[in-house]
Amino acid sequence: KLASLPSLRRQHLLAEFAGLKQACPDGVFVSLTPGDPSLWSGVLFVRRGPYATAVLRFQISFPDTFPALPPLVTFSTDMFHPLITPLTTYMYSTDIHDSGTVSATDDERLPPGGFSMRHGFPHWFGRRSRQVSAQSAAASTPPRPGGSTTTTPNSAVSSLSTASPSTLLTAGRHKDVSAYEVLRYLRSAFDDADVLDSIPLEAAGNPGAWHAWRTHRRGVAGKALPATPEPPGAAPAPAPAPVGKSTEATRRPGEWNWEGVWEERTKRGITASISEAVLYGNAGGSDEVINFLNMDEADVEGTKNNLMRTMGA
Repeated sequence: KLASLPSLRRQHLLAEFAGLKQACPDGVFVSLTPGDPSLWSGVLFVRRGPYATAVLRFQISFPDTFPALPPLVTFSTDMFHPLITPLTTYMYSTDIHDSGTVSATDDERLPPGGFSMRHGFPHWFGRRSRQVSAQSAAASTPPRPGGSTTTTPNSAVSSLSTASPSTLLTAGRHKDVSAYEVLRYLRSAFDDADVLDSIPLEAAGNPGAWHAWRTHRRGVAGKALPATPEPPGAAPAPAPAPVGKSTEATRRPGEWNWEGVWEERTKRGITASISEAVLYGNAGGSDEVINFLNMDEADVEGTKNNLMRTMGA
């Protein structure tokens, strides 16, 4: 994998990572995967806002064409969030057709746990721009042998990385996006309610969480949110079935009773994210790059004091 990255791109990612040591968004910790600068492991400590106190693990897989094409962000911590595809969902597309949601073979598909960045970085997405790039790249880039359709973070990024850097996104590209900006937006999607309010349904990775959040804001916070129509032909979002009653397959998401759903599922997810089994037992996770150490209060205070002395405070 390391050899497949162009030297310039590899150095670019290493330089960006080095810069984050001096200025990383508050509450975000990232680490390089040994031998692979294109794969970062991260932990988000949510300190305020709707998801306060959650501790979330994620990975960022950068294509060798970054920043012309987006990285793939996947969460291994399950969280009920409008932008995160549920871990129990096979695949969700981030592109919308006039005839509805495109199939799972679309290049912008998200794997389970995938974080949708269509809202934060719209210039990275759009079928028309992608088709222009693919047509330009076809003449200069040989096809990849034995293309795999396995849905993993690496394979999903590979599907976004078949074009050469010189021919990418000539249409719809506004500016290069740094890794710092990706991390800052990632954090804001958890600690800033206004960011969640501004997400359109077509950018959601979890339409059910999107509806539940808006119901929460209207009912609990008294926030008036503009109605967002369903994309034509879009499939209904999954919704909890009323206890003791049968569901109707033809009902649309907006017709479901979402009262209390966001509060209940988010509270459950936050509690699970900070449980000892998840933090210290690596329960359900495969990240071996960042590990937590279970320390008592005295050890924590001693470590903090040592850090303060090291920083000259």
